[in-house]
Amino acid sequence: MRKLLTPLFLGILIGCAEQSSRDDDRPDPLEPILNMMSPDVPEELPKADDAPGLRQKGNGFFAVGDYDQAIAWYTMSLQAKEDAKTYFNRGVAYMANDEIDKALADYDKAIQLEPNAPSPWINRGLLLKSKGKTAEGINDLTKAMALDAKDPAIALNRGLLYLSVDMFDRAIEDFSKAIELDGKYVDAFINRGFAQHRKKQYAAAVKDFDEALKLDPENVLAYSNRGNAYTQMGQGDKAVADLSEAIRREERDPQLFNNRGTAHGVKGDHQRALADFTRAIELAPDFAAAYRNRGLAQHTLKQADRAREDFAIALKLEPNVTENIPGDYLMK
Repeated sequence: MRKLLTPLFLGILIGCAEQSSRDDDRPDPLEPILNMMSPDVPEELPKADDAPGLRQKGNGFFAVGDYDQAIAWYTMSLQAKEDAKTYFNRGVAYMANDEIDKALADYDKAIQLEPNAPSPWINRGLLLKSKGKTAEGINDLTKAMALDAKDPAIALNRGLLYLSVDMFDRAIEDFSKAIELDGKYVDAFINRGFAQHRKKQYAAAVKDFDEALKLDPENVLAYSNRGNAYTQMGQGDKAVADLSEAIRREERDPQLFNNRGTAHGVKGDHQRALADFTRAIELAPDFAAAYRNRGLAQHTLKQADRAREDFAIALKLEPNVTENIPGDYLMK
């Protein structure tokens, strides 16, 4: 049976508002909008030529999740005076509204007006990746790293882009850089472990997940992925224990039950594997991999008719995937 890893892509870094005072010599980045914005919308209406006041009004609406109003106020601010921070903030609001092309256009303007602020490069790079332009996204994040070499989140995000195109060595380098900058960066340990796993370096992956759990003992991804690594290493007891810990914290995640079923299979406990695959299917009736895995468990238990039913459903859901389906169950 195969093990399925849950993708570990993290959320997009969210933008900026006002510059902060800094006591080092890094470029002044545009600080995260969610940290800087007050949830209170100013009661007084700013004047039409008060660009900062209009922007702050937009910040207030953004903070309470009214992105349309935020965009309207940012637009009025830009009509009063073009400003990199306002273009960036409006780009973040467009991004929250899933208006990706408009967000990209605003990040372009922010970069044009303030090319030394890393945040627009970061967000534009991640959005370019979402549009299938991963190489261009990596270039933007490389520029951001050059502007702010001390921010571990930039290295992490570039690593995620490398990971998305299976450039595992470069991804590991970036995750390692993030850890060098912040030795308590849980996400960097988890993603480096994931990249190590993809390279089939399972022992190294386990070490990274160990570190993540030392820092965050409740982290579901660390338990889940360490369990998956143990499965690949044939250490079924440890795999089941870790995946059970993950399920205790996320009891309605079908992927976790599917993975624990695979771990039971490694131990030769096909009845418990069958139960876990069945639970995965109950939680996600269109989960093709769980049908394939349950079919294989039933085949192993010599329940050929039930196995045939599961393989037929799996093939209906994913006609081109025949992995783990014995040839006797495939149409000649």
